[in-house]
Amino acid sequence: MKLPEDFKILFKNYNFEMLDTEKHKELIIKTVLAYGNWEHIEKLFTFYSFNEIKDVFLKDFYGVTELPIPTIYLWGSIFLDEKEYWEYRNIRSKMNLVEKWKQTRKIQK
Repeated sequence: MKLPEDFKILFKNYNFEMLDTEKHKELIIKTVLAYGNWEHIEKLFTFYSFNEIKDVFLKDFYGVTELPIPTIYLWGSIFLDEKEYWEYRNIRSKMNLVEKWKQTRKIQK
């Protein structure tokens, strides 16, 4: 399935015609959550279910964080339970810059 033409503005660095709603699902969801306007977000929920969008958000939240922090705060208030959301906000407020940076990088063991 193809994305609506008004999504094109969100994917300037990609060949828009080649984006596939299944193959590039995570990229599409993260991009729209982070940079889309209200109309983009409404349309996103017509392409994907609430649970599909939530799963992509949680994978990012618990993995290598790619979403911007303001986006995590906004969508975290929707996709996380209240206790988990406020614990995250509290922990993050106490982190120094290095700890915040490490949160966005995959740690090799």
